[in-house]
Amino acid sequence: MLYEVKNGKIHARAVEYSVAYHCNLKCAFCSHMAPFIDSKLPPLESFAADVNRLASVMHTRDIRLVGGEPLLNPQIVEFLKVARTSGLADTVMVTTNGLLLNSMKDEFWANVDFIWLSQYPGASPKDKMIEKFQAKAKESNTRLDVDPSFYFRSTVTTKPHPMDWKTKMIYRTCESANRFHCHMIHEGRLFKCACPPFMPEYHRRMGRNGYDSSVDAFHIHAARNLFDELKAFLFSDKPLDACRYCLGYVGKWQKHRQLTKEVIAEPQREEVSRDTHLDNRRFLQATALYYVRRGREMVTGKPEW
Repeated sequence: MLYEVKNGKIHARAVEYSVAYHCNLKCAFCSHMAPFIDSKLPPLESFAADVNRLASVMHTRDIRLVGGEPLLNPQIVEFLKVARTSGLADTVMVTTNGLLLNSMKDEFWANVDFIWLSQYPGASPKDKMIEKFQAKAKESNTRLDVDPSFYFRSTVTTKPHPMDWKTKMIYRTCESANRFHCHMIHEGRLFKCACPPFMPEYHRRMGRNGYDSSVDAFHIHAARNLFDELKAFLFSDKPLDACRYCLGYVGKWQKHRQLTKEVIAEPQREEVSRDTHLDNRRFLQATALYYVRRGREMVTGKPEW
């Protein structure tokens, strides 16, 4: 585990918040399922209440404002300001496809520490525009990383798999939940990854109601002893129920492409399952490395993911 407890707070690598549930792209294998989510923006007041309460017992290196596409939210600057003043994280970060970055005003640049720009083939700003962003980032002392993303990992499945040893290892080797701490704050709840909050709507697209996200959630405002209950939630190695519908970090890589309207309306048109999309070689490697890390922890006493 990469968590530490010091100065009365639980320290983690990051938390995330989806400031726009939908996106202006329709990328296949989006782990946030944005192509299947109706256009929706969360209330700023809900975000403020959640991060301020968590900040009393938790501290992270980054708070990542994500989507969907976060720049679709006209209040993005206000979200950045709340994230900064909460004291929850050292760095305020935005993850974007960059298509709307040219429309951001100086106030946006002044309030963001780090921009991660995912550059998708045929659906990203041109090189000259990227150069403009780099100049603006330098001027505002903002870190800008441009990540060419030609492949997506198979993650969310269209059919469930059993909660067996393979599913448990999919969770334990999942870098989103256990290494990079892509812990999603969402409407008063905290999840260990980005999948659970959006999975019910994805399932409804397929006429299915087999997953209840509340079972995988930590309810931020219902906790009586916030520190102890949050620590127990984060330190638990119990797989999520959502893991029955996910391949974590051991799914097969797929070339980036945009989904058709037909597949968005009916995701099951393109079957994604553990049988068809699990990368068995990577799964075995990740499993072996998991036990190597647990062995080193026993010897050194130093936490590893």
